[in-house]
Amino acid sequence: MRIIVVTSLIAGVSLSCFSIFFLSPSFTHQIIKSTESEAVKVGNFLSISFRGMDKVSRELPKGFVEIAQEAVAVFGLQKIKVFAPDGETVYSSSENDIGTINERDYFHNNVAWGQVFSKVAYRDTKSLEDQVMGADVVETYVPIMNSGKFAGAFEVYFDITARKRELDELLFKSNSLLLIVAIGLILAIWVISLIPRHSFRKQEETEKKIIQQSLALQEKNSELEVLNDVSRVLSKSIDPETLLPLVLEAVVHKLPVVNLEKKGGIMLVEGEKMKLVAHLGHDNSFLRHHENISINDCLCGLAVRTGEIIISKNSHTDSRHTICYENMEPHGHIIVPLKSANKVVGVLYLYLAADIELEQFKRNLLESMASQIGMAIDNARLYGETKKMSLHDPLTGLANRRFLDTSLQQAVIMAERYNKPLCVAMFDIDLFKKYNDQKGHDAGDKQLFMVADKIARSSRESDLAARYGGEEFILILPETDLSGAHMVVDRIRQNIADTLEVTVSAGIAKYKKGSSGEELIKLADMAMYKAKANGRNRVEFA
Repeated sequence: MRIIVVTSLIAGVSLSCFSIFFLSPSFTHQIIKSTESEAVKVGNFLSISFRGMDKVSRELPKGFVEIAQEAVAVFGLQKIKVFAPDGETVYSSSENDIGTINERDYFHNNVAWGQVFSKVAYRDTKSLEDQVMGADVVETYVPIMNSGKFAGAFEVYFDITARKRELDELLFKSNSLLLIVAIGLILAIWVISLIPRHSFRKQEETEKKIIQQSLALQEKNSELEVLNDVSRVLSKSIDPETLLPLVLEAVVHKLPVVNLEKKGGIMLVEGEKMKLVAHLGHDNSFLRHHENISINDCLCGLAVRTGEIIISKNSHTDSRHTICYENMEPHGHIIVPLKSANKVVGVLYLYLAADIELEQFKRNLLESMASQIGMAIDNARLYGETKKMSLHDPLTGLANRRFLDTSLQQAVIMAERYNKPLCVAMFDIDLFKKYNDQKGHDAGDKQLFMVADKIARSSRESDLAARYGGEEFILILPETDLSGAHMVVDRIRQNIADTLEVTVSAGIAKYKKGSSGEELIKLADMAMYKAKANGRNRVEFA
């Protein structure tokens, strides 16, 4: 008996030590790697501004500061720094850092050779640059490499205080539960030793209770595993089209719910409508009946309106299940609203076998999981909006100069590589200054928007329309010869002349082997001025 007690005590202590000395560092390392991955994504996003630069200097690219400030706000960063190759801080969201020199070995021996370098700086301890931190942060250096050469680096500070606190609380609860189980085992064995042998039936009952406790612990660990899997999936991408199918797959295959079918989906709320963005196990009939679903329809709409988890035992007897179709088999549902900042941004719906009860503690698990997914959806939307704003003209909605330069460079590379035709057209509104003087700038802005809309709507999906500056617009026409380009451009010109208060003159340039994008634009510009000189409201060739 003494051996059994000692063995149980050792097992309990061993489990606690395993949790403290292995699980906790492992989870902390996972947080660091996840945060480092997010920091690399932020760095890669910001490095677009430095493409083509041999090295980073104090002369930052136009608009970079605004993009960096938006990145700090969108990703919840504590700080962003930009370093020149020699270690000088040329930009920081904290102005006191600008001008300092990083002479540390890790910068010149690791980061300068293209390696990502990360370290955790805990609250009230010093960072890599000897700055005392007011929170738990992961500071990550992301090198900027242009053509294999080190052009500079970003230092991204992610605040992990909340994540670390949640992990510590989770481990504390887990350790407490392990200790309670160990103590319970010891007490149970001690009680059994005091009971006479004729009370063997009571001993069996005690053993059953121990087994139940063990099963409960396994169930809890299974739930923690699901939450961990969902968290790991959420850290892989910030693109909803990539992220949400992975989340759905993880939930459907890992959620510890009896009789859960391998079937379900995620819908996002768009005003009064809901859009099915990820689904599993559905046929075409289901998809057709859910193309134009609103927040007033069926159980998913009810979950959006109430913000509560909806449980339906049987689709054929539940009057709330209003969408029915031919050959639909009876089934149950779990509908979970996905929230961010107390606002429902979508729903996760899962399938159960008909007439199955769902335990209360499973609801708590679903609510915790839904909160994670909802915040991830909101962050992904913010990221997409910020990215779109950085690449499009705010007045017309067309691509801006930066997006134009990148797209034209790619179009030239494709034309060169595959020997395909390529044309570039430049449009300029005729006598626009006179129009502005007579009608006012508000009317002028309206005409700019309408001209841009005509160009965008009249061009093909493969074309790219951009605002070049002022009243000038560029249209890239891949795989299009001069004849085809003239048809497209002249149709746009005629449409504008027939429907708007202004006209446009246009010039078309054809790509020749060895030409650059800048040369194409220059030729198109010359042809456009030729059209101006020949009477306006016409198209000319370079």
